Amino acid sequence: MTSGDFQGRFDRDEALTRLAVQGRLLHLAMMGLSTAAASRFGLQVIDQQCAGLLNQTGPMSVGRLAELAGLTPSSVTGVVDRLERRGLLRREPDPHDRRKVILVPLRSAEIEEAFQPLARQLQAMYARYDDRELALLNDYLQQMTEHLRAHTTALRTQ
Repeated sequence: MTSGDFQGRFDRDEALTRLAVQGRLLHLAMMGLSTAAASRFGLQVIDQQCAGLLNQTGPMSVGRLAELAGLTPSSVTGVVDRLERRGLLRREPDPHDRRKVILVPLRSAEIEEAFQPLARQLQAMYARYDDRELALLNDYLQQMTEHLRAHTTALRTQ
C-alpha cells in the first residue's frame, strides 16, 4: 500500500463517517420539523408526517400509506380517522375495487403557507444541482429508505 492509498482510504473513511453523522443530523432535523409542525397545527407527529406524504405523493390506498409510513394497518386507521376529522383528507371508494378505500389529500392553506419559506429554500438548493446530481441524490435517498425499511422489519420480527 502506498502513502497515496493510505491517504485515499483515510479520506474515504472520514467521508463515510461524516455521511453517517449528516444522515443522523438530517433525521433529527426532520423529526424536529415534524414535531414543531404537529404542535403548531394540533396534530400528532405521525399524523403530520402522513398528511405531508399524502400531499406530496397524491391519493393512495390505506395499505400503501401504512407501507410507506412503516405503520401497522391498525395504526394507520387511527391516523386516517384523525386526518379525516381535521379535514386533511377524505376517503373515496377505489374505482377498481369497491372493497378498498383511496385516501385523497385535502389542502390546508394554513399548513401550505407555513411551509412556503422552506419550499422556496429547497427549490433554490435544488437549482444548484444538475440532472445527474439530482439523479444521484434520488438514488441515494431511495436506497437508504429501502435499507432502513428492511432493517425496521428485521427489528420488529426478531
